Amino acid sequence: MIKHAFTFLIVLFYAASAIADDSAVLKAVESGARAWLALTDEEHYVESWKQASEHLRQKQSEADWVKKAETIRKPLGAMENRYIATAGYSKKPSGLPEGEYVIVQFYATFKNQALALETITMAKEKDNEWRVADYAIK
Repeated sequence: MIKHAFTFLIVLFYAASAIADDSAVLKAVESGARAWLALTDEEHYVESWKQASEHLRQKQSEADWVKKAETIRKPLGAMENRYIATAGYSKKPSGLPEGEYVIVQFYATFKNQALALETITMAKEKDNEWRVADYAIK
């Protein structure tokens, strides 16, 4: 009986550690996503491109990214509120190479749009930092 209780405690300890690790990762990812979004909110599109993942920067030139960001974001007007909706892990999101990703969705309100859904795919890069690999808004 004591052996089973000890085994149970070990399993419980490792499960709690895994949950704590996941929580820390999700907190770091959300913080990184919000910091990056703040750049786009303030129309610092060049800086948002520079701080994006290697994959995004290889996929789109700085000039193309700025043009795309202006086309998507300027008509929305100023960002008013943003709330996290979901966050989940993925190893192979659509259109991206295999790796470690967290897909974060935010509900956002803008001056010219009552409600939008922002989807940000954060990629864990070689230096273990999480950076934006993809951004979409509906």
